[in-house]
Amino acid sequence: MYEHLLEPPKFYETIGKEQHAANIREHFDTLLKASGVNEEENRATVKKYKHELALLDGVKKRISRYKLFRVLLIIAAVLGGIFAIVGIIEPNLIYIAIGVLAIPLSIILIVKKINPLIKDAEALRQKHEAAAAELLATAEAQMAPLNALFRDDDTFRLIEKTVPDIKFSERFTPRLKTFLKKDVARQYLDNGEASVTSAVSGEFSENPFVFLHRLVHRLGLETYHGTLVIHWTESYTDSEGRRRTRTRTQTLHASVTKPKPFYHEETFLCYANQAAPDLSFSRAATDTEELTEKQIERRVKKGKKKLEKKAREALEGGSGFREMSNAEFDVLFGATDRDHEVQFRLLFTPLAQKNTIALLKGEVGYGDDFSFIKRKELNVIKSEHAQGFAMYPSARNYYSYDIDAARANFESFNNNYFKSVFFDFAPLLSIPAYLEEPTGFLLDDNKGSENFSSLEHEKKANELGARNFAHGMSKTSVILKTRCVDSTEGYDDVEVSAYSYATANRVDFISVLGGDGRIHAVPVHWIEYIPLENAKIMRMANDGTANVL
Repeated sequence: MYEHLLEPPKFYETIGKEQHAANIREHFDTLLKASGVNEEENRATVKKYKHELALLDGVKKRISRYKLFRVLLIIAAVLGGIFAIVGIIEPNLIYIAIGVLAIPLSIILIVKKINPLIKDAEALRQKHEAAAAELLATAEAQMAPLNALFRDDDTFRLIEKTVPDIKFSERFTPRLKTFLKKDVARQYLDNGEASVTSAVSGEFSENPFVFLHRLVHRLGLETYHGTLVIHWTESYTDSEGRRRTRTRTQTLHASVTKPKPFYHEETFLCYANQAAPDLSFSRAATDTEELTEKQIERRVKKGKKKLEKKAREALEGGSGFREMSNAEFDVLFGATDRDHEVQFRLLFTPLAQKNTIALLKGEVGYGDDFSFIKRKELNVIKSEHAQGFAMYPSARNYYSYDIDAARANFESFNNNYFKSVFFDFAPLLSIPAYLEEPTGFLLDDNKGSENFSSLEHEKKANELGARNFAHGMSKTSVILKTRCVDSTEGYDDVEVSAYSYATANRVDFISVLGGDGRIHAVPVHWIEYIPLENAKIMRMANDGTANVL
């Protein structure tokens, strides 16, 4: 069933990329036909609209030039007046002549020439603006039937058509909910310092996955700086032996370091699979694709020596680490913290090693831009290319008054989305063991518990808006955490706790020795962040809607 995915880089380059592009074009054409939009009529309207915009732009530039010339003439008149006054005060016929000529000439040009030109151009501008607005309204009306047919989940359905083994789901599947209750998932995902703002879930090989987008809080330190300028008088002897005094100036500097909350967003893929269930390891991106073959050879040669040393030390210490026979894979992948050598080798077969090396070297895709964390049945892929990417697609990405722009937007977004998602999956797809049929370790045991998982509760609370739950004095980003307090067949009642900070301006005076030999108090202004917590109840119905009680 999954033979076509056994070599994911090759599949994407030879089949997947073009097949997906063809599916996108076909789907757009189907929607276009169903909408009844006349392409040529819309193109003609858009062409006229853009022509009007070009004419409008030309008129606006002309008006700007006229107004600039008017300003210059006003300046000339003012200067003429100054020349005339100076010529009268200090008799100078040339100055008087300049003033006599400049003032009336400037006024005449403004009144008789420039102002009429501006008036005519303004009228022309209004004419073009009205024509452009009418043409835009016509184009939007022409495109309205097509825009109405775009759906947010078009992106998911297209990926499923290209790669039928991947199935997306509007709600977390029973298998995913079951997995999220397992200790290994809770320990990694139930982060009290992070809040899920968006999620896209589904199943591959009947094993659940979820793309999570989280807002993460971290308490760090911020250094604030302050200055104080001091002055003093000192005596000195000059080169002739005379005593003199002089004023000295010095800027004193001081700093204080205070706690400060920091926030960042992250996106990553979680995939549950029973293959190698006792194995844990981690590896981080090292941008291997940026290296030349010679640089890779040097890295592998140097890394191989380190692995051999680590293996010797492990043998002497009685631990289980053993280097792989494929040094290139072992060094470039870098999962040296693995804790089960047998299962690591069962997972990374020669084919898996070959696929992974192709990914790391960037032969296809984004290269070595991903971290890979395995904690028993939990697999986490966090790639650089997925950061800042809108995981949940919106049909608004395609809306346009222009049929050609709509097509371009639809194709560009969905091709880019597919590439991003595929190469987040690629490190997992590169492992044949992950393509096998599930062994049924995730059965639905959701009966009698809440209708939604805590991650779904967090996602919905954030969709309602963090400010709906935050303390009234909050001045920072807000981390929302949830706890189900009651559940029926129809809804979950969830306590949403909002964590944020109030701020207060403070000043510390730091003692600094000045060049005058005295201690000075240098003011350093800083911000105190005061922790806040607020809680409200959110009711989340079975249809996915929610409101704050």
